[in-house]
Amino acid sequence: MATATVQPIAGVSANREADIEAIYPSVAGSALGGLIGSIMDGVAGVPFLPLRLVISILVGALLLPLGLLAYILTKLFGSYYVLTNRSIQQRSIIGNALSQQIALTDFEEIEITSSGGYKFHRTGDLNLQNAKGTTLMTLTAISYPERLSQIIFDAREARMQADASLAIIQNRA
Repeated sequence: MATATVQPIAGVSANREADIEAIYPSVAGSALGGLIGSIMDGVAGVPFLPLRLVISILVGALLLPLGLLAYILTKLFGSYYVLTNRSIQQRSIIGNALSQQIALTDFEEIEITSSGGYKFHRTGDLNLQNAKGTTLMTLTAISYPERLSQIIFDAREARMQADASLAIIQNRA
């Protein structure tokens, strides 16, 4: 009969929280970024391609200073999200103060919503919901929200499997 030998995995600890990914919201989450996105969405509706390209370049050049201002304000006064092996945290960019935190096992579903100006920026809000459908935390203006949603679900599944394995190991002792 073969016996399994248990060896630790380098860098993995059952009791330590480790960062998986830092996620910075798009400028679309600000009022200025939303306005720019709405204007550029309107430009995308021009049916004749050469005219649409010319208008996109002209309007984009006019909106460039506003875009830079939105970017600077977002980076100075905004917040970002950290996905760890145990939770999702919202932190301020300056000072790194924790604003909000939710454990990966506290939510059941992720609803992706989009508001005005998000289409141009290809962003969406991720609403982390419990089993009753109550939103526990919202990650605003996330670029390619489907990708992040999948990563969060994968981390959640890994956390649940690790907790189940630890419970089995502790019951043996």
